[in-house]
Amino acid sequence: MPEVHSILPIHLHHYLRSWNAFENKTQTLATTYLGLEKSDKHFINAIIFEVEEDMLLTIDKREFLYTRESVALKDIEFLSSSIALSQEDKIWVYITIEPSSPSPAHPIIESYVDTCISGCFEVEKDFSIENFAKEFIETTQDWSHYWVNDRIFPRAPHIHMPDAYRIDTLLSETVNEYFSKIEIE
Repeated sequence: MPEVHSILPIHLHHYLRSWNAFENKTQTLATTYLGLEKSDKHFINAIIFEVEEDMLLTIDKREFLYTRESVALKDIEFLSSSIALSQEDKIWVYITIEPSSPSPAHPIIESYVDTCISGCFEVEKDFSIENFAKEFIETTQDWSHYWVNDRIFPRAPHIHMPDAYRIDTLLSETVNEYFSKIEIE
């Protein structure tokens, strides 16, 4: 992830966060991640942070399940101190390109849930905000019984093996008759 500056907790109005980002880049690690959709009826808690403009293409590449869209300044409500935003500032979110629900083949994974909620705990501590993690859970839609505990062997391989997607793609292209039958233990 690129270096970020000025991390602050916010409420983001007119957006819905849900388990809707289907990742099928590799057959053995298919997962459903969190995503955003526009919604007149919803808001979510989140963080806002500053990055250098030249890092956006790097982030876009990493967030391949999503498309970057601008956010209206009126949709941002700071929960602690705020930063001065002007109409010239560009605020972005990533909206899920093809929303889909968790399934047996594409479950929610506990290692990802843990990462998200641990981040919420950090926000609570750093900004003296109570229940940020609880609000994250409550403002996230489409929790599912298609949920696996992968804490011991995470399905998010980029955490421990940065070339996992490249390796799996190459194996899939060359020895797929074997690779497609690999089971996660």
